Formats: sequence, structure tokens, C-alpha cells
Amino acid sequence: MFPITRFRVEDQSMEPTLSPGDYVLVNRWASRFSKGDLVVLRDPEGASSVLVKRVADITTSGACFVVGDNATASRDSRAFGAVPRDLIVGRVWRQVRP
Repeated sequence: MFPITRFRVEDQSMEPTLSPGDYVLVNRWASRFSKGDLVVLRDPEGASSVLVKRVADITTSGACFVVGDNATASRDSRAFGAVPRDLIVGRVWRQVRP
């Protein structure tokens, strides 16, 4: 498995930072996250999709509270709670516009 992989942004939850159709390169080997980092995570509500969100806080247990930059169009930790680290695919390394 390569450390860098590409994901496509599918929704408006990260606008204006990321728009639908943008791509992000993600470092899968990143193991530490900080407030403000953009991360890709598996949907904690069981859908087979991935989400791109910003780390807003890290709990004492190491889970990440993630939010979208566009609060009115984002389904994030305000709805599903803090995300365990094992659901986080990796940290966004670079944005690639189509």
C-alpha cells in the first residue's frame, strides 16, 4: 500500500476550502493529527463513503472532533460525535484542482 492516495471531494461541506470535484492527496501513514488539519475519514455512520473534514479538537482518548468549513452544508461531529482514530484514513497533504 502506497503512503499517498487520492480522494475526490463529493460534497459542499468544505467550501470554500475545497469544492465538489476537487481532489486531495492523502498521507495514509500520518499518525498524529492537530487542530486545523484536514483529514479524510470513513463515514462513521456506516455508509461506504469517505468524508473530508477539519480537525476541530482532539479528545483525551485520542478521538477527533471533525467539522466541515461550510457549517450549513456539513454532516460532521456535531451530528455523529468524535471520530475514533481507526476511522481516519489520513491527513490531507495537498489539494489538486481538476
